[in-house]
Amino acid sequence: MSAEVEIRRFFETYVQSRGGIITHQTNDTTTVAYPDGSTQDFTYNSNIAKEKNIPLLTSGSPFFQQILQKSIENGTLCQISLNNNDPFDPLIKSYFRDTQETCLNCQKTQTIHGLTICTKTAPCFHQINNGKITSIKISKKEPIRLFQFYYSVNFQNKLRTKNEETFIILLNEENDCTNNVFNLADVLENTLIHVEDFKSKIKPEIYDKLKAIADQKLNTLLRAKTALFDLPLCKEKQMRLRSFERRLRRERRERVISKKHDFDFQKWQSGYETLLQREEESYQTNITVKLQNLLVINTSKVKFEVTLDNKATIQSTVIIGIDNPEAICPLCRKTHTEGYATEDGLYVCEDCIRQSVESGKIYSKKAPLTRDETLGEYFERDKGFVCSVCGKRHSCLIEFKCSHDNTSVCIYHYDVCDVCNMTFSKLNLTYTDEFRRKLCPKHAKRSRNESEKL
Repeated sequence: MSAEVEIRRFFETYVQSRGGIITHQTNDTTTVAYPDGSTQDFTYNSNIAKEKNIPLLTSGSPFFQQILQKSIENGTLCQISLNNNDPFDPLIKSYFRDTQETCLNCQKTQTIHGLTICTKTAPCFHQINNGKITSIKISKKEPIRLFQFYYSVNFQNKLRTKNEETFIILLNEENDCTNNVFNLADVLENTLIHVEDFKSKIKPEIYDKLKAIADQKLNTLLRAKTALFDLPLCKEKQMRLRSFERRLRRERRERVISKKHDFDFQKWQSGYETLLQREEESYQTNITVKLQNLLVINTSKVKFEVTLDNKATIQSTVIIGIDNPEAICPLCRKTHTEGYATEDGLYVCEDCIRQSVESGKIYSKKAPLTRDETLGEYFERDKGFVCSVCGKRHSCLIEFKCSHDNTSVCIYHYDVCDVCNMTFSKLNLTYTDEFRRKLCPKHAKRSRNESEKL
């Protein structure tokens, strides 16, 4: 079934849910009559939409996104199916990218002081550095059904204006809550995933069980949310309760002083405590919860393996349309959103890499590299040089050549002749006059000859 046929079928269902009737339909346009007598034209052709200035019904068009969002919120669309376009490789490459890219046309970016900043809670995609994807292998693909509950919650307190929020809870078939939620806008922006209407029944016992777990999860969230909602009201609440208590005590004094009636202290104390408790309860936040909709999402859980050009592999799992796959560093076992393909055939996070100061190549911490203690940097074992004085291997960045015998010396074992200002190994320098002068072999010999003449 083509995408246009799927959209046509969904649009017909949407029109019926609003009490409308399709009065005229061609390959390009559709005319809808509503109960109030009004009519409206729609089209599936972008050129006609521009020419006649009528709403466009295509996957990803603003109007189609609006009606899909309304359908989910109002319960018209209770089940959907998420499918990826074949082949699967482009979808995985949209998650794991081996070239530097930016979030162009991303709705979750903000421009602050001229800089575009992504405001998503996690990076839009996993960045692969120093490597290219050579192949993608699907090891397992299984259907999965998720249940997303939409709750409308009103928080009301007489010390604060009414606040209404929507809580979304996503459960899987094992009745486990997930940290992710289904975001319609993100799915519609992804041209590699298409949404289809799906017809299926849910057994009442399954719904009741899911609803009980969702309600339990919602209660946990509401306790934390209520605490935050009441936090700025605590001081004002205490002030008002103290003021109310002073007013009650003032009324007591007035009744005692007036002596018009016999004052019953026990009766007053009982009424005092009741009124004080009632006043305190009046400042509590009242919560009203309403289940708006249940959306059943039929999608797939895919386990795959990405192979890089350094022979390293990235194994991960993704639920299509719900979450982004994660990569785990094989050394520190931490989840990372940006990794590096190393020369020793691994794919590791930024904290587990070492870059050769000699060649600039990237290795993992497991690679047998040599550390230059002076620079605090690493280099390959077959790189660098061996100092002719101390016998240690150092980076070529601190190598000096002796002008006498062309031997290599490190930064700790070279010096400069005070006469010719050339570099020499300390073994080839002569120190005279209680180390006040440093002479190379040539000038040391000349100095000795002059001393013998004298």
